[in-house]
Amino acid sequence: MGILVRLKQLFETKVDQTLDRVENPSDMLDYSLRKMEESLQKISQNAVQLTTAKKRIEMQRDELLQTAANYEKHAEKALALGQEDLAREALNRKAEAEARIQDLENQLIEMEQQLKSTVHSQDELKRKIANFRSKKEELKAVYTASQAQLKVKEMMTSIGSDAEDVGKTIERAESKILDMQARVKAIDELTEQGVISDAFDSKTDDIERRLNDIGKTSKVEEELARLREKLASNH
Repeated sequence: MGILVRLKQLFETKVDQTLDRVENPSDMLDYSLRKMEESLQKISQNAVQLTTAKKRIEMQRDELLQTAANYEKHAEKALALGQEDLAREALNRKAEAEARIQDLENQLIEMEQQLKSTVHSQDELKRKIANFRSKKEELKAVYTASQAQLKVKEMMTSIGSDAEDVGKTIERAESKILDMQARVKAIDELTEQGVISDAFDSKTDDIERRLNDIGKTSKVEEELARLREKLASNH
């Protein structure tokens, strides 16, 4: 495989790894969970603010109720003293306080509805977060397993794509081994024939080799004579 192809594959692998890190499902799931938990925290803060505002309005209402009751007493006392105009003024202020009380009661009803809706949203989001957290762990486990399986498949694919190169390497290795084995046999044969004996043994000259050959030939002739005598005696 050419160097340019190798570099191209390396570059593509690096790009894929970068994109994989950017779009890592585990990171995406963790990020989504964090955003949901942040939303839950904001809802909780809103619930606290609503409850605080509601308590303030209730305190204002209670003060106005006390003020209206006081104006009622002032009107009775003024009327008992024959101060009808003063009694009328006290009753007017009582009416104003009661009107303000009614406004506050309406606000409290509206805020109570908002608070109930907020609490409901809070409970619903808590339930979704619990389900998401459970699903997140399941998906992360599946992703990890799939990632490992993908790596195995990619390695097997890489091995398959390099099979031709591997086959050629094996052929070259086998050829070299055969060449080496043939060379060993050739050296053994030439050594046995005495052709390259001088290269290994400086003490053995040509005359000694020829004497050895004559000795071998004589021994063979003796063996042939013995076999002839043996055959003759058998007949």
